[in-house]
Amino acid sequence: MHFTFGIITFTSILTSLSVVSAAPAIEVRANATTAVSDVANADGHIYICTDDNWSGSCENFGFIAYSCSNFPSNFQDDISSVGPDSGWYCTLYIDYNCNPDQGTYTVTAPGYSALTYGNDAFSSVMCDPLE
Repeated sequence: MHFTFGIITFTSILTSLSVVSAAPAIEVRANATTAVSDVANADGHIYICTDDNWSGSCENFGFIAYSCSNFPSNFQDDISSVGPDSGWYCTLYIDYNCNPDQGTYTVTAPGYSALTYGNDAFSSVMCDPLE
């Protein structure tokens, strides 16, 4: 009986290790606070920070290719550093819902550690793979 318990425990540990090793890899910079659901469902990520030089509050924001995403409320009109994963270009929009009327700015990796145009103004983003 003790032997069976040991096999079940060992099997459970192996199963847990398999699940952990199957997690997707992401590019992470200091202060990242990526939600698990973003990592699991995103096509790519754009790293955003509220201050210059990748400081302040930061998030590795997950996105779906060719789809508009509004930034989380705590980053609305407060982004000073921004950079997408390698292999992506992202259009940042000053207005919500990727409305280009107020202005746009395109960014590729490695991004900008100190935005000049659009600093503390961007509200939404749409990213596409580089081709």
